Amino acid sequence: MRHIFFFIVAIWTTSITWSCGKNSQTDSLGGLTKTNSPSVIDTMPLANTVSKYDTLRVMTYNILYYGDGCQGLPETLDPYFKTIIQYAQPDLLGCVKISAFPLTLGSAGNLADELLTNGLNSAYPGQYSYAPTTNNCNGKGVSVLFFNKRKLTYVKTQMLVSNVTDFDLYKLYYNDINLSITHDTTFLFVVLNHTKSGSPSTTRDLQVTQEMSALRAKFLTFPNLINMGDFNTANSLEAGYQSIISGTDSTTQMSDPPYYPDKLVTYPGNWEIVPNTVSSYLTTSTRMSASIPNTCGTSGGAKLWFDHILLSPWLISGSNYMKYVKGSYKTIGNDGNRLGIDINNNSQVVNASVPAPVIEALFQFSNKYPVMLKIAVKTNRNAISPSDPIARN
Repeated sequence: MRHIFFFIVAIWTTSITWSCGKNSQTDSLGGLTKTNSPSVIDTMPLANTVSKYDTLRVMTYNILYYGDGCQGLPETLDPYFKTIIQYAQPDLLGCVKISAFPLTLGSAGNLADELLTNGLNSAYPGQYSYAPTTNNCNGKGVSVLFFNKRKLTYVKTQMLVSNVTDFDLYKLYYNDINLSITHDTTFLFVVLNHTKSGSPSTTRDLQVTQEMSALRAKFLTFPNLINMGDFNTANSLEAGYQSIISGTDSTTQMSDPPYYPDKLVTYPGNWEIVPNTVSSYLTTSTRMSASIPNTCGTSGGAKLWFDHILLSPWLISGSNYMKYVKGSYKTIGNDGNRLGIDINNNSQVVNASVPAPVIEALFQFSNKYPVMLKIAVKTNRNAISPSDPIARN
């Protein structure tokens, strides 16, 4: 039976194709090409199961110590956040660099509740929830994972590393319409990052290297796994970044989509020295001035690529019912012409990458551009899938 099992899995994984040409259409994310669902061959579907395809919109966003009062009160910032959410419609949203707050659900001053109520669920009522987070190191900033509960169900949070800030691993599963029949769950794991900025890179190198060591100790091979957030890297040769994309075992090497599989840029990348080579992906800063619209955060316009979404081999290859939609990676609001200028500076080139109200909301809400990509999902019809790597701790 073991040989038959792997033969069937091989048929599924090797038969994935991606629609193109006449099947493409314009996506709401500023002209992205929306690739239709993967075309696959179902082998021995169980009775009463249905074939369905879906897309998970994954987003990471550094929101500049939201809640500390520097940019204004939450009630001033929330409408901008709502505008961004209405446009991006994320199914997974990692917000990093939230000002530290009481973590108990419903407690006074819980900023995750504030963002949920007055941002996400204000934009799309009743659609979102968030995963419990940690702050064992009592850091200044906290990361929170929000998710579309119509598509995903939260399972658990595990702290991987506590070094300056906490690095948590979140486990969720896709709400497969066939799950009550197949009882074969498609899990998705997410890690959120906010590392130490500045030079030298010693602290952030240690933070991310520890994080990746913890993940490799937990999983012999990586499952459907996303590693995203603000990594504060100046170039691709930093030890922390290298610990993610390289390693002795290819099954635990993660991919930065613009490099692979999109192959739109090439390694090595040094966005601090030659930011023009990755101009469309720069995430720092939406603001040129150090005093407009406030004195918070980094100035200088788009000049660095700090925020990334990195994917496991399974998500690149589509090994287990989820696959990265090639070409879907995007820095929201960066039209590739923002090098050294404001996101809303139209003196050289009008920024038409997203609607004008979204441009203004991005400028007002944070000094960082958010990053987004899409993951295609196929329903499981036959209860046959590769076993998720055993979690060893």
